[in-house]
Amino acid sequence: MVMNRRDALKLAGLTLGAASTTALLSACGAATSTGNGRATNAAADGSRATFRAVFTGAGAGETLDPYATAAPADFVRNDVVYENLFVLGEGDVLPALARDAAISPDARSFILNLRDDVRWHDGSPFTAADVKYSFEFMSSPERLYPSELQAYLDMTGIEIRGEHSVWVPTLQPLGDPATMLAAFPAKMVKAGTSAFTLESAIGTGPFRITDFAAGRETVLTRFDEYWGGAAPSDEIRILSVTDAQAKVNSLISGQADYTSDIPYTAARAGISASDVELGAAGSLHRTSMGFVLNTTRPPFDDPRVRRAARLALDRQSLVDTVFLGYGVPGNDLVCAGAPYFSDRDPLARNVDEARRLVRAAGAENATVTIRTAEWENGFNASSELACEQWREIGLSARPQEVGLAEFYESDGLAAANGVAFSAPPAPLAVLYGRLNAHHPAMAFADAAYREALGAAMAATEDAERRRHWNTVQDRMFEDGNTVIWGLGDTLSLARSTVKGLETRGHAKYPYLGRAHHA
Repeated sequence: MVMNRRDALKLAGLTLGAASTTALLSACGAATSTGNGRATNAAADGSRATFRAVFTGAGAGETLDPYATAAPADFVRNDVVYENLFVLGEGDVLPALARDAAISPDARSFILNLRDDVRWHDGSPFTAADVKYSFEFMSSPERLYPSELQAYLDMTGIEIRGEHSVWVPTLQPLGDPATMLAAFPAKMVKAGTSAFTLESAIGTGPFRITDFAAGRETVLTRFDEYWGGAAPSDEIRILSVTDAQAKVNSLISGQADYTSDIPYTAARAGISASDVELGAAGSLHRTSMGFVLNTTRPPFDDPRVRRAARLALDRQSLVDTVFLGYGVPGNDLVCAGAPYFSDRDPLARNVDEARRLVRAAGAENATVTIRTAEWENGFNASSELACEQWREIGLSARPQEVGLAEFYESDGLAAANGVAFSAPPAPLAVLYGRLNAHHPAMAFADAAYREALGAAMAATEDAERRRHWNTVQDRMFEDGNTVIWGLGDTLSLARSTVKGLETRGHAKYPYLGRAHHA
């Protein structure tokens, strides 16, 4: 996952160790012991009115501010409290608080037509004033990480055109603003909100916050006036932990009903609970894993060496070693599973051709430093293995392991020859836009590529958009700087009674608004 606010805040060093995790799970109350030693959240009438999920947390760094989220526990909680104007569905964009986005003929502005039946958790109506305020709030320079949408939308020029109508000018032609609003964090907050305490953190979602202890637990209660219909569960409890095995243990012990992002080692070892099922999100929701090569420094400023680096990789070996077989080889393009993705075959390994290209470029024994940290499980192992394979073709390659907090520092990226990288199946406009804009060391400075990227983002018709995205990916596949060696399955554990989980963008952070027990 690259360069977004969620990633940049993911690990502030505020973690809850494995030793304290057991105490946390024991302290979460409400569960009662059964005869077999497991816990259950069954109500007196036998129904399961409470849904418990456990996610990786950020300790004291967790927050109710939807624009300062630091960990999966934050993302999942905020998704059912605050809402977007549009949401990502299975290969499509769906209306949420906005019914549609009417695009101007030149694609330089659009009008948001809002739902008129939405209420905030305090009972007040949701209006255009809230949307205008939310855009101003998310893009404020006072925020530690202002919204990336300000690179595309003219936040200062937004106008209210009616109680439920907002006009939004853009900084460049945008032919599909709904996708941008769905994919980038764009939670709506009530006009005038400046702090997010237990009392003031209100949204329009299916659940409202009734208790919050950063790094421990959030209690969410169903909001019966929700415009989308009352949720099937009365209550959601989100447990915040850090240790991966502790998340697994919480399911086995019966103290939680669901957890995501299961380590491949835990899956391979097996789950010792008959009522807990291991699941994979499916081929459309795999995580892309690989490297971004720095084209501003030799040797990867030469397209021949970039191609050699791709030809040298034993992709199946990487999949078997890092994913333990829970995945498939990648084809060097990001956004696998997203609309318009170019699903071509991966390059076959060809060490002899890779050596020839390195020699032809005069890059024999060239130093290659790959910046890595265990930001994603497998970054360090894959970097070590890739460097071994690159040494076979004449490159003097080595991984540079750094701390999590410094991993994406600009100076460090600029000095390295490449960086370990992962990404969900986000819309192409999001990831290509980030790769092109965030750091020169991660950009692909190719004129045809940049022209096609701008045209793809401006296109208003599907056929035209597909044509330009094909050109973007053709250029990246031929001479580009992304090396995606594998697509890893997103694994989860769930009690066999669990139903209603939805994937909206990233399977590691499922939407719990309809989660319940059958």
